[in-house]
Amino acid sequence: MIPGKLLIFMVFSVFLLSGCWDKKELEQMSYTVVIGLDVPKNVDLNKEQAVDVTFQLANPKMNIKGAPVDEEHPERNIVTLTAPDIVTAKNMANSSITRQISFSHSRAIIVSEELAKKDVFYQFLGSVLKEREIRRETSLIITKGKASEFIRNNKPELLIRPHKYYQFMIERSVETGMVPESTLNRLMAITDGDADVFLAIYGDVNKKSGNNEFNQEDHYTAGRVPKEGGNSIQLMGSAVIKEGKMIGTLTGEETRSAIFLDNTSKVEDMFVSYTDPLHKKFKVAMRLKKKNHTKVKVYRRNGPIKITAHVPIEAELLSVPSFEDYAHDIKKQTILKKMLEKEIQKHMMNVVIKSQREFKSDPFYWSLYARPLFWTVKEYEKWDWTHKRYPFADIDIKVDVEITGFGKQMKESEMDKVRD
Repeated sequence: MIPGKLLIFMVFSVFLLSGCWDKKELEQMSYTVVIGLDVPKNVDLNKEQAVDVTFQLANPKMNIKGAPVDEEHPERNIVTLTAPDIVTAKNMANSSITRQISFSHSRAIIVSEELAKKDVFYQFLGSVLKEREIRRETSLIITKGKASEFIRNNKPELLIRPHKYYQFMIERSVETGMVPESTLNRLMAITDGDADVFLAIYGDVNKKSGNNEFNQEDHYTAGRVPKEGGNSIQLMGSAVIKEGKMIGTLTGEETRSAIFLDNTSKVEDMFVSYTDPLHKKFKVAMRLKKKNHTKVKVYRRNGPIKITAHVPIEAELLSVPSFEDYAHDIKKQTILKKMLEKEIQKHMMNVVIKSQREFKSDPFYWSLYARPLFWTVKEYEKWDWTHKRYPFADIDIKVDVEITGFGKQMKESEMDKVRD
């Protein structure tokens, strides 16, 4: 038999366990897909705290046949408000939006380059993470123009709704190396470490200016890729953020080189074309993949420090328009291998030189290899990696390419027919 006091405690425990008093039904919520941040008009951010916040809200309604066209217009799901911060803007938006706004499904925060170059940029992002619904895995995109224009110009070709577009677009761009991994968690970790620069995804709207000349496929930044039709927004290259402020950009090719040199970045298959070493007017298409981690060593010595990086890369030959038979000729394979190593090493050194001269800090997270050289944090901070050591370092990069495949091979008779 249960004692009386225990019975009373168990009865009252039932009331304590009933936690559905604050629940919200799905139809009572409005979920943001992306959040945009811009500098407000006629506001001096040095004197006043204000930001233009754009919300793109998910529309759960089905596309009902016969519904009015205006009812399905995407502008109905995008609102822009001027507020002191994102949390305040969220509450202000509920003055006209009937459902409670939630950030729990936000895939990206889009910030204009104008705001990213302001001193208050990092403070705004820091306040964003105070919001419990914002995930640290949320991606950060820096746009050349206004974030609100970027969001409104996004019209996915293959998706009726934009709910999954940003997730798929960012994941695929990161896999190919066109843009860096750019999460809020990574931004905070690198910026608070106060040693390296952070690479954010760079985006823009393609405005069909006549300056979009053909170049190497990855030698562009967003908005400059020659493209007709389809979605007008582009993600290409990266924005360089140092100490919480944007200071420059990298092209798609420079971003790829930085990713290869950084062991903390994701590296998937990268498709790149290079000049055919035996036929200069043709190009060969290659699939590049990082075989193992880049071996980085930092040496303390009198004068400039020494940094060595050994980058192992697997390469697969996919396309040979010249029909040169690299698959069955060892000498030709050696020529191709040396050409790839020289080209990749040259591109990497260009990024290193740019980071030393222009950014005065490294985007490769190499400070991780300098920290173990000291017994205490104070000793490392006094040594000053960012301002006194890295910009003047003597850096040597070695690239080791292993050709693992030559794609589908044609018979010699078939190649002769094509040449004829």
